[in-house]
Amino acid sequence: MSQSSDRLPRAFIFDCDGTLLDSMGTWLGIQPRLLEGYGVTTTPDDFAEFEHLSVEDECAAYHEKWHLPDTGEQIYEKLMGMLRAAYAQEIPARTGVKAFLESVAQAGIPMAIATSTPDFLVQSGLEHNGLAGYFDSITTTAEAGRSKQHPDVYNLALKRLSDHCGLGEVDHGDVWVFEDAAFGLTSARAAGYHRVGIFDPAGRTTREQVRELSDISIDEYTELSLADILSFEG
Repeated sequence: MSQSSDRLPRAFIFDCDGTLLDSMGTWLGIQPRLLEGYGVTTTPDDFAEFEHLSVEDECAAYHEKWHLPDTGEQIYEKLMGMLRAAYAQEIPARTGVKAFLESVAQAGIPMAIATSTPDFLVQSGLEHNGLAGYFDSITTTAEAGRSKQHPDVYNLALKRLSDHCGLGEVDHGDVWVFEDAAFGLTSARAAGYHRVGIFDPAGRTTREQVRELSDISIDEYTELSLADILSFEG
């Protein structure tokens, strides 16, 4: 499909952590500290297998893997207690993202978020960085019912955005997904979405993987303009 400047994309769907917010370092530090509270020694790499899951499912997986005495729900509540302040007060936005979102908003392209992170944390982090007003909705993998190894969360985010904005039936080829994680870029590609891949130095996806799985790949939003997307052909 070709994307030319005389036809705007119908919608943009953004991941949050590592894509809009520079939050992956926080997650990689908090997860081992959470397990330390149970007497379990881990490294950030020990959590790679859970990255595609919703946080609720991830906490249930901690219970199963390390035989923790608390239930998945109890572990989840402890983790949320550790994360609330970070999202509300500490986690910054990715460099240049606000200016890019403003250009998209000025062009009239609807935007939504598809994330594995609980919506109240995402909302808090967006508000802290002055980004909340750009998005019509936040959709989580917990709501979609499957992890980002499947495109369900992007599809549900698009449906909600279409319903809210009156877009009608939207072809996936007219939508761009913004992601930093290989599994998200892979499932979005399989579902026919265009993809902007954002390399996150704190994440687990390499720059080479991001480049391979994306139509456009960047290290920071200062490298990206709306014109780059409008002129994309592929």
